[in-house]
Amino acid sequence: MRDTLRLLMMSVNLSGYGASNGFLGFFEKDTRYEPGMEESAVDFFMRYFRNDLEYFVIASSVHANSDEVGHYGDATDDQRDGDLIKGLVQSGLIREFSYKKRFGRVPSSQKYSESVEKEWGDITLIKGDDFSIRCIRSLLVAKMVVHGLYGHCFIMSPDWQLAFYPHDDFGFGVIGLGDDANVQVAHDFLAQANQLSGMHSIIRIPSTS
Repeated sequence: MRDTLRLLMMSVNLSGYGASNGFLGFFEKDTRYEPGMEESAVDFFMRYFRNDLEYFVIASSVHANSDEVGHYGDATDDQRDGDLIKGLVQSGLIREFSYKKRFGRVPSSQKYSESVEKEWGDITLIKGDDFSIRCIRSLLVAKMVVHGLYGHCFIMSPDWQLAFYPHDDFGFGVIGLGDDANVQVAHDFLAQANQLSGMHSIIRIPSTS
């Protein structure tokens, strides 16, 4: 597990995933948002890898800022967000705390910025089979839509040396980890995603330099 985390940290540019050397592409919505797009994207991911999920590892620093969750301003979205976060916190998959209480009330201060950056960078590994499929699905959906949810979230295959990540344009990106990443698996996944209604994929060929 320690080697897997080290490989992730060496391979992924946390400041911009697309700038990672092994960035292999992503899929996202290409039409106006419709309710349920996030669930459709996550369900596609879960179906596509249904025979492999037990071997995947979650690398996460995801946490919820209680000052923001449930305060977006739309009653339906706030109810959904609150329910998702409550379930994830109860399962132990994420943490929830107040940014104001932990980091202070001056977001523009250097100390605040450094503390937040440290929290985001505190990535730990979780075995996929330690949690139910339902919990993992909720985490991926939440990462796409919940207001006030922060941190990094990668679903990694150590065997294929690939890291998949959910993003807020309702899809997934893929990054190859090291020189032995299974590029074909990543590209096949993105090619299939490109067939989904309302979605399109961008596929990148990794640099050979």
